[in-house]
Amino acid sequence: MFAPPPGGAFVKMKFPELIPAKFLRRLNRFVGEVSVEGKIVFAHIRNTGRLTELLKPGNTVFLKEKNSGKYPFEVLLVDMGSSLVCVDSTITSKLYAEFLNLPVRFEPKFGEHRFDLMYDNRVVETKSVNLVEDGVALFPDAPTERGRKHIQKLIELSEQGFEPQLIFVVQREDASVFSPNYKVDKPFSEAVQEFYNRGLTVKAFLCDVSLREISISREIEVIFLKDG
Repeated sequence: MFAPPPGGAFVKMKFPELIPAKFLRRLNRFVGEVSVEGKIVFAHIRNTGRLTELLKPGNTVFLKEKNSGKYPFEVLLVDMGSSLVCVDSTITSKLYAEFLNLPVRFEPKFGEHRFDLMYDNRVVETKSVNLVEDGVALFPDAPTERGRKHIQKLIELSEQGFEPQLIFVVQREDASVFSPNYKVDKPFSEAVQEFYNRGLTVKAFLCDVSLREISISREIEVIFLKDG
């Protein structure tokens, strides 16, 4: 269970001291090559998205030191000028739990499907959003059949008396609206549209991101910006 802090005070997710670096190249989905004070090292990437517009050679990134695993660092933030972007997709459910400030159960399982969190009868799936184009936050940036199947299962749960929710957490500050990314994954986007059309909860939130901390700041409008 996620226990709210004493007195209900809002808690922001704090970062340790981060190390600036220059991003050089992505070796595979999970590993990047970076330069720290002229020394080339490898860093873990906790995000399976393409991140093409973020992880460009020469971009400034900020690393967190790791105490275990094969690589000494992980890429946490990317400096895009208009905003710092958090690329750790594993923290999204905790960010939303901190924003709710309610007791929740993490990773509830229904059949073969495991979702991010649950409170009362609300089953919540959160998505980490990193891509922004012309002020529109978009998800996904790579096709996700697993994500589509999760939505179909949530729809089934709604027919069993649960109140499922789709929550898109934009881990940057420079978006004004959110849309499913029809251009990249039409089946997933149509599944989100069906979920929404059934009257189920689809919400998107921006984050405040600094070198010290990250937290959800405010809700933004969800639109369905179909390609063409």
